[in-house]
Amino acid sequence: MSSKVTAARIYKYGESDVFGFGSSPMIGFDAVAVTSEFSLLPDEIPVLLVAIGRAATDNWTQKSRRPLTEVLSFA
Repeated sequence: MSSKVTAARIYKYGESDVFGFGSSPMIGFDAVAVTSEFSLLPDEIPVLLVAIGRAATDNWTQKSRRPLTEVLSFA
């Protein structure tokens, strides 16, 4: 494995834990602002952002979540 780390490799190939990084997809962002900030061309449409970085030392491993039975019901 090459030692060169790229954002695409960290996210696509799941190498984040190998290099000590964490990654998470982000949705619900301002696509117009991203397009403007990065000078994207008209045919370049941002659909997903990926946060990549090292976790804080006092960070929890996973956010606590409600049990599935509290948030899901079948009609």
